[in-house]
Amino acid sequence: MKKNSKMMLALASVILVISLIAWGYQLGNGLAVTNMRNPFSWGLYIATFAFFVGIAAGGLIVSSSVYLFNIEKLKPFTRIASLSAFASTLGAGAMILPDMGRVDRVFNVFLHPNWRSPLVWDVIVISTYLVLTFLSVYVQLLPDWKRDGTGFLNGWTKSRTQEQVDALAKKWSRRISIVGLPVAILIHTVTALIFATQASRSWWNTAVLPPDFISVAVASGTALVLVISLAAVGRERFSEYQGAFRNLALIVAGALVVHFFLVSVDLLVHWWWGKPEGLEVLSLVFGKYGPLYATEILLPAFTMFYFFSKRGSSSFNSLVGGSALLFIGVFAHRLMLMFPSFNAIPLSLSLPGMGIENWAYPIATGQLKEGMPVFASSWSYAPSLIEYAVALLPFGLILFVVSYALSAYKFAPQKR
Repeated sequence: MKKNSKMMLALASVILVISLIAWGYQLGNGLAVTNMRNPFSWGLYIATFAFFVGIAAGGLIVSSSVYLFNIEKLKPFTRIASLSAFASTLGAGAMILPDMGRVDRVFNVFLHPNWRSPLVWDVIVISTYLVLTFLSVYVQLLPDWKRDGTGFLNGWTKSRTQEQVDALAKKWSRRISIVGLPVAILIHTVTALIFATQASRSWWNTAVLPPDFISVAVASGTALVLVISLAAVGRERFSEYQGAFRNLALIVAGALVVHFFLVSVDLLVHWWWGKPEGLEVLSLVFGKYGPLYATEILLPAFTMFYFFSKRGSSSFNSLVGGSALLFIGVFAHRLMLMFPSFNAIPLSLSLPGMGIENWAYPIATGQLKEGMPVFASSWSYAPSLIEYAVALLPFGLILFVVSYALSAYKFAPQKR
């Protein structure tokens, strides 16, 4: 296990170096090195941010539910669930910084907050969530630190007996869960509202978006807890915790059932009224971006049915493979938030005499270069190489934190 952790730490370090060098290049040359422009102002960075916010929310939902609802089979993995949530929150918070461009001005969000902006509330909720997930990890490790005489910030436990520290950790874990569960739901609700409150974007402007975000968060967050738990336990001890892994797989599958119900309702409403804006979005979803949308739908759907089956939830390889397919599908889901919405221009004009019912105003791209368009009514966005490199930042950070924690502290369940 330690050998694998060292390999993962080395890989994480390489990823972090690559992403930081790319980010440094972007800071020096501006966001013009990305392929985002005025017609397509959010891209890979925000999609990655939304992806990890969901995973972060799902991790603490699992951990909190174990303590609040006394789910005995999952108790050995509460530390891993909290660690997953903490690392993913760090990754999500780190990803939003490159998208800002002038990251040196981030302090203005705190000094001059616009309380009507969902972005301000997102910053508050994510900061609160980061503290809660750290505390959740910290209090669960206290008994082991007391027992081994290791750890940090635990000097105040020296005057207490092992039994007192055990009871203290259990009490505070439950207290954090009481606060953490609603905050975990709130973090993704607020993130969804950043999209849903944009009235001019019909693809986002729906009340279905917040509950759908939460259902996807539970599915993807639980899947990451499942994968990290499998890595911590290993193949040799898989049978010992097979019941717990099956329960986690069923949570993933159940959350996906809710997700697909909400997706079906949303598509039906867009199609039912048949307004030009709704039909334009659907033509983009099933036309130009059909292959990506198929990835978003088919891969999680396969995981859902597979995890409900005995075969899919009872073997090491099946659980890892199903989770991997889910991650790809959910990431495609986050990308598909962007593509149809930004390519359905909200500014339009009706010209009946010319036979034009819905003419999209062209939007200035913000650049004047030879061979490049000055105005565009759509934008064929594809991330630049710099964007891909910078977007590795949360992946490297999360891999580093999880690998270090698994190698340095006792997150793996102890042998029975």
